[in-house]
Order: sequence, then structure tokens, then C-alpha cells
Amino acid sequence: MPGYLRNVKLWPPSHNMVVNGLRATWIIVVLWYEVCTFDHVLHDCQWPDIHQPDAPNTRIARVLVVADPQIADHRSYPNRNFLMKALGQFIIDLNLRRSWHSTINRMQPHAVVFLGDLMDNGRATMSNSEYNAYAARFFDIFNLRDLSIPTFFLPGNHDLGLGEEVSFSLEAATRYTSHFGPLNHKTTIGNHTVLFIDAIGLVEEDVVRANRGYSYDNWPAVAGGSVEFVKRFSGHEHASPIVLFTHIPLARPFDANCGPMRERGTIRQGHGLGYQNTLSNEASQFLLRSLGPSLIFSGDDHDYCEYSHPLPFPSASGSTAAREITVKSFSMAMGIHRPGFQLLSLISRVPVMETLTQLPNSPPSLLDTPCFLPDQLGIYLNIYLPFILLSVLSLLAFNAHRTLSGGNKHTQRQPGVSPRPKYSERSPSRTNNDYELYQRSFGQSVSEDSDEDPMLFLPVTKPAGPAYSSKFRGRSSSSWVFYLPGRRRRISLSLPCSKANRRVHEVGLLRGFFSDMVDVAWPPLLAFCIAAWCTTHV
Repeated sequence: MPGYLRNVKLWPPSHNMVVNGLRATWIIVVLWYEVCTFDHVLHDCQWPDIHQPDAPNTRIARVLVVADPQIADHRSYPNRNFLMKALGQFIIDLNLRRSWHSTINRMQPHAVVFLGDLMDNGRATMSNSEYNAYAARFFDIFNLRDLSIPTFFLPGNHDLGLGEEVSFSLEAATRYTSHFGPLNHKTTIGNHTVLFIDAIGLVEEDVVRANRGYSYDNWPAVAGGSVEFVKRFSGHEHASPIVLFTHIPLARPFDANCGPMRERGTIRQGHGLGYQNTLSNEASQFLLRSLGPSLIFSGDDHDYCEYSHPLPFPSASGSTAAREITVKSFSMAMGIHRPGFQLLSLISRVPVMETLTQLPNSPPSLLDTPCFLPDQLGIYLNIYLPFILLSVLSLLAFNAHRTLSGGNKHTQRQPGVSPRPKYSERSPSRTNNDYELYQRSFGQSVSEDSDEDPMLFLPVTKPAGPAYSSKFRGRSSSSWVFYLPGRRRRISLSLPCSKANRRVHEVGLLRGFFSDMVDVAWPPLLAFCIAAWCTTHV
């Protein structure tokens, strides 16, 4: 063994080794799971068009589809106390900010679509000022205005309210349109027609239609409603493929399979207070027959689902079925392990100049793929919680060993450090000179036979070394000694972050344990706060 390792004591570990080891490990864990893990998880998330061959006559529009962020407020968890509500809202907002920051910076889309349920309680009765602040939180978390990215919104049942519940505000629709845009609208992206349908209004109108015994063919559509919007659009010829966005999924058979990427169960028809799982069979067939969409995106369910609806006639893209993708919620608080989003690539091809027609056997113009975000709740429960328990047990075992092994004696001198000399043994060469200097400076005399030590009156400023260690366990201090007329004064500053000069072991098991807990906890908590601040402000 090398000579410099012979005197190194590895077991039992020293106090500094235990505390600093836990500190360092915690800081690494916090920085990885609060900063790096989002970019790491999204590293393999790529736009579906990257595998397409390059063509000079091809244009690609990339659309990021986000569903159900449901920004929480104080109404979201009525059974929790104020502190737990505030903590839950902070954690959810922080997770949304980090997810959005990593997603938008990595994917850099050409356009963004939000599939509804923007705010958890946008439908609730509240003042205009409270709603404005609520909506401002949404735009602060999903900061798009500074990026100049076209953004499109759909209303959800949590935005407008579905049904006649008295707690739903009658002003919800007006407030929504003033902040997020129209309920039903269409646009063109990448040479594709994109339709945004107010599924909430469609459900409510569908209930009235069914109760009155009308079919969709002879139903006098409500002015400005979803049915009128669809009928007006379907009355014209549309050569470009149609992409349909709806908050509520379309109806499907009871035992329809959602595919391997769904976490659990399937989507079944059903309804309750303020929600409906799917559109009715009649409303779903009305949309498919009137629009003939090539691709459908829906939200509301929070989990991923893929299902193909048969079309009564081929769509503009030539397909006889319309794929519907129910997009995962973007939030960690929606009952799924892995939040996510969808990437949509709209590929348009410029006609060949010689024929002015599109190339035969051209590849599909609609490509999509899901991407998944970190399991934030799993990180808290499966990483942080076990490591907290491990840290607690480690510090408790260390302090129990210290106490049982007699480490709580009043003083324990460190190797290589000389004890404080007694005043009777002070060196004449220095002490007498200091004493004479003191007498000349202050014009006072102290008898050599006096019990008082003249060094106590020296006007010096000196850091407290081993002999002046603070009485508080786990802390070192610096002391400033000065002389005011007639009396000696001292100021001591305790430094909780230093363990190098700790020599006093006069505390018991519990006090030492809690002191070590604080010493281990504050550096990773500081790292967490810095990471949270950077996520919010960078």
C-alpha cells in the first residue's frame, strides 16, 4: 500500500465523508432529473418526415399538437388544504414549463395546435380580472408570442363547460374567444385544409337535435354553431386533404383497440357531469360523411389511442378510412405515467412543370408520430422518495454509531492540531511583547500576579480556531474581539456550511441527526431552486 494511504481511515466513514457524500449525490440527482432528463428523453424524438427522400419540389410544414395541459388553480383540488394546493400548483406549473421549454427548443415547429382543456377551470364562475390572470398564466407557461409561431386553439369542456351545471359560467365562451380565438375555424397549412371543430357546441346541439327527433339532413342548424360550420364547409369542393381537429374523440365500437402505446384500457362511450367521452354515433357519422377527413386528431381522454374510422367514400387523399389519433395529455397531473404530444408533418408537392400534375405513386402527404415526456410523478415516487429514506437512515445510523461509540464527549482533538496553550505557559518572547504593547497603547498596567489574563483585553480581530469553536454542533464560527472603554467585547458569526473545524461533540443523537439533515438538504434544495428559476426565466 502506498505510504500516503496508510494513515487514511476509510471505515467507519468520517462525518465529513457522510455529509459531503450525500450532498454531492443529491446535487447530481437533482440536476439530472430537474434539468437534463427532459432533453435526454426527447433526444430520440424526431419529425416523421426526416425519413422521406429529399425532393426539390417538396415543401414540409411541421405542426406540434398539444392536448389537455389543464393549467390548475385553487379550485382544482378542493379536498386539499391551502398549502398542498399551492405546492401542487407550483409543481405542475414547473413541470409544464420544463416540458414546454425542452419541447419547443428541440422540435422548433412551424405551427402549434392546442386541442382544448387549456385551463382546468376556465369554465368556472369568476371575475373578469381573475380569468385574465388565469389566461395570462397559460401564455406565460406556453410562451409562444416571443417566438412568432402561428398558434391555433380548440375549446375543451374545461374551457367552456358541457351541460347546464350551475357552477359553469355563462361568460365562459365569450372569455375564451376573447383570449384564444373563434370556436370553429379553418386554415391552410402546408397545402392541407385544417378544420377546428367546437366539439362542445356540437355535443350540446346534438342532444337537442336528438331530443326533437331530427336527422342531421333536415336539422335547422343553430346559427354560428358547429353543425352550420360543417354544413357550410361541406357545400364546396375541396381538393386538398383535410385534417380535422376535435377535442372530443369520435365514436367507435365498445371493444375498439387503442394500440400498443396506450397505458391502460380503451375509449368507451359515456358521459357525466361536465364531460362526454366520445361524440355520439350520429354526430361522428355526420362529420365523417360531410368532411371525409384524411386524418383526425382528438384530445380529452389524456391517454394515447389510435383508431381508423371507415369512410362512406374515399377522402381527398384517396383513403377509404380516416385515422384518428387521440393525443396524450401534456400534463403530469392527468392520471398517466408518461405525458406526451404529437408531431405532424404536412408534405406538399409542387406540380411538375411538364405535366402540371402531381407525381404518380407519390408518398403520403400526412405523417405523424407520438413523443413522450418524462414520468415526473414516477421520478418523485421512485427516485426522490427512496433516496430521501436512504439519506435519513444513513444519517440516523451514523449519529447512532457516534453516540454509542462515545463520540459525544466534550472535546475531541483532531490529529495534528496542538491544544490551546495555557496562559501560565505562554511564550515570553511573544506574550510579554504583546502585553507591553497593550500597556503602551492604553496607558494601563496589569499586575503580573493578577488572575486576569492581559491577552483578553488585546484589541485584536481573530477567527475562531479550534479553541474558539462555536458551541453549536456542526458549525464553525469567526469571532471578532475588540475593546470598548472599560469592557472587552466579542462578536461571533456562525457558519453553518463549514464542517472543517468542528471539534465539539457534546450533542445527543436527535440534535446531531437533525443538524446533519439540514446540512445535507440545503445544497440540493438550492440547486432545485436555481434550476426552477432558470426554467422560468431563461
